[in-house]
Amino acid sequence: MIVLSVLLAGCAGGIQSQLDNEKISSLRYDNVACPALVAQRNQAMAEISRLTSGQGYQDPNVVTGFGPFLPDYRTASQKQAGALQGQVDSMSRSIARRECAA
Repeated sequence: MIVLSVLLAGCAGGIQSQLDNEKISSLRYDNVACPALVAQRNQAMAEISRLTSGQGYQDPNVVTGFGPFLPDYRTASQKQAGALQGQVDSMSRSIARRECAA
């Protein structure tokens, strides 16, 4: 029982918690002017493209239920692209909600 507890404690920072941290609220971008926000989003999208060699970011396939126990096995570039993708998604929601593109 003790061995199992130690193993589970070491996995507290599993891939699922890292993926969850990449999802952020779009409300943080509501105070940014629309043209500046669109430019920031486009810049982040270009950086994601660079980090992923033009393939775009894809969430890793994590077997349901094992996310909290698996370590974050992504490369540094994939982790950075994941964080940027979370920002892009949030910016896009703010842009759509405020109808910046219109």
